[in-house]
Amino acid sequence: MSGNLVGIVLALLGGLLVGNCMLPLKRLRVWPWECAWLIFSLISLLIVPCLIAILIVPEWPRMYVSIPLAGLLPSLLFGFGWGIAQVLFGISVVRLGMALGFTIIVGLGTVFGTLVPLVVRHRGELASGSSETLIASCALMILGITLSGYAGKLRERPTQEGSQHYFAGLIIAIVSGVLSAMLNLSLAFGDPIAHAAVQHGAGAATAVFAVWPVALCGGLIPNLAYTVYLLQKNHSWKMLKHTAGDAFLSLLMGLLWIGAVAIYGVSTRYMGKLGDAAGWAIYQIAMVLTANLSGIVTGEWKAASRRSLVMLGFGVLILVVATITTALSTR
Repeated sequence: MSGNLVGIVLALLGGLLVGNCMLPLKRLRVWPWECAWLIFSLISLLIVPCLIAILIVPEWPRMYVSIPLAGLLPSLLFGFGWGIAQVLFGISVVRLGMALGFTIIVGLGTVFGTLVPLVVRHRGELASGSSETLIASCALMILGITLSGYAGKLRERPTQEGSQHYFAGLIIAIVSGVLSAMLNLSLAFGDPIAHAAVQHGAGAATAVFAVWPVALCGGLIPNLAYTVYLLQKNHSWKMLKHTAGDAFLSLLMGLLWIGAVAIYGVSTRYMGKLGDAAGWAIYQIAMVLTANLSGIVTGEWKAASRRSLVMLGFGVLILVVATITTALSTR
């Protein structure tokens, strides 16, 4: 199996896992959102990334001492920006609904996370056939995600929210979408950390695991701050001692998410020069496809109209074509 194909398969697998990682939230019996998010954040953004780095990256975390601060800051700050996006995502979907909120955030995150590394890191490749194919696939992604989101909006019942409330939600979703791309940028601009890991004995494909603890630590700060705020505001701390079942589901959610991110990070190292751009596109498309298909399997579309199902079918078909187009750009 060629390196490119390995990278594509890994990116698809990562998207499959992350598309299902929020399903355990639907099964919570006692815990409010903030209790589950606290466990999810600690497991996925702190504990597991550090454990993986200890096991895989030689001399971790001492190796960071050899990296100038300027080499650490991009991944840390981009990770912090992504962490803000996660918090805003939760707020925007309450105001706009899952369909519209998810469409805006994932759509903007896909485009910025794909095109920014392409323009900034591969400027000399912009006129190549691979880059043109990747840019065309971005257009297909936007169309497919928009159709999928519109299908979800047709499925949902109209809300009674005022226009001001809706406009505020729209602004929040746009900001979240732009910032959500920073998870990929934290990896794409983490080369100084990856190079230091290689110099200390890490393999080229596994050096990325030295980048994630820095990036995800940045993301942990706003997630933890917002979660602790809700725990204090709602007096939810006492709920943490109830139900081992909810704790297990929150743990599972964190493991699925960090597993997806780790697999995606490895995939970019196999996809050639445009791996950090094309890999993100494939990962995001697979996530949207999986989330939609999981919704069908779990009965979310059971009472949907024929029109919304047809629209969803067109959206999924276009996303499949976009995946194939993006894969071709890695050749």
